[in-house]
Amino acid sequence: MARPTMTGRSAVVVGASAVAAVASAVAFSPGADAATLTLKHTGTITTHLKTLNQDLVFPTSEVTKVDANTFAVSSTITPGTARGSIDLGGVIRVVTMQVAILPDGPATGQTTFNPDGSGGNLTVTQKLKIQIQRVEPIGIKEINLVPNTCISSKPASLNLTAPIGLDDEGALNIFGPINLKGTLDIPAFANCGLLLTPLLNAIASGPGNDVTIALGAAA
Repeated sequence: MARPTMTGRSAVVVGASAVAAVASAVAFSPGADAATLTLKHTGTITTHLKTLNQDLVFPTSEVTKVDANTFAVSSTITPGTARGSIDLGGVIRVVTMQVAILPDGPATGQTTFNPDGSGGNLTVTQKLKIQIQRVEPIGIKEINLVPNTCISSKPASLNLTAPIGLDDEGALNIFGPINLKGTLDIPAFANCGLLLTPLLNAIASGPGNDVTIALGAAA
């Protein structure tokens, strides 16, 4: 995404504060090269499955590299698994699923700056697949109804955005907590078994699944 054009004093203030923040961070980052800042976060990925009206919460860690010259971003996430269930009448557990996110390469994007000096925005795109690792009937963990090939049939593109505020000194706060949001269209699943594939597609795939990635302050 191209950086917005800025004119006048606001451009000078925002540009100078952003460059100062990144430059000083690079200078004091052990092992960092002259043009790259490395940030490490931990947090959660919450995916709201629209068809089931249910949240899946994945623990995650990530490593982000920021180009100090262009403010381009490349982020590698390492998510854990999440478990969810389908209950009958909210009482009887019919099935429990264990789900994994399979990133297809790093997330890439750009940091841009607000012309009025109020902060900026982070925009990234992550390609990924979804794997259903386990389907356990009536909560019996010893039984798994799906093979390890039960994966979405093609990668999905998840576009995420997050505001970036200013720190106490008025510089762009690239170290603070980040709250990315987007919407995921989950492709159809394949190779889940003759009977389970259409069933899982009916309840777990489809458009309009809200995603929130909440990351703590950078380490």
